[in-house]
Order: sequence, then C-alpha cells, then structure tokens
Amino acid sequence: MSICNLDPAEAGRIVRHRRCSDCWETLVPYNEPNTGAVSVSCVTPGCPCRGHVAAEYVTKALAESRAKRWEAEHALGESGAVEWIPKPVRRAAQAVLAELGY
Repeated sequence: MSICNLDPAEAGRIVRHRRCSDCWETLVPYNEPNTGAVSVSCVTPGCPCRGHVAAEYVTKALAESRAKRWEAEHALGESGAVEWIPKPVRRAAQAVLAELGY
C-alpha cells in the first residue's frame, strides 16, 4: 500500500524525513502519469507499507537495540552460558599501555 495523491513538495518532505512503519526502510516517490500526483511507497518488495514513522525514531530505536544486544552478549559472555560468545579478556592497564607503546 502506498501513500497516494500527494503534492510533489509534500512527497519530498515525506521521503526525506520519514521511513516505512513496517520495515523501517526508506520511502520512494512515484509519479502518477495520469493525474500528476505523487505516491510514496516503501523500497522493500512485498512490504505492505501501512504507514510511516519519523526517521529519528528509527535511528533511536536501532541504537537502543544495538545497546541491548551488546549488554546481552556481554552478560552471556561473562557467564559462559553461550559457547559461541567469547568470554571477555581481562588485561591490566599496564599491559594495555605496553601494547600501545607507552
């Protein structure tokens, strides 16, 4: 589904500042040859594109997701509960400085 019958300037603003609400990918404008209006749709094939969200929301949500993933991997690595997550290596400050050449 696309957002239809838009003014070209409004479509440009939506494409620059919004993302698909379903897959968070970028939106692209399509010119309607018969009416001259512009429709905005998602770039992902098969995505229903039921709406749009602010690009800032997507950026913030992805950053929070990365932080949560890092915390989970760190906790699981510390505990050794998951064998494919390596345990963190503890080194003294002097060893780190020596590796850096100080």
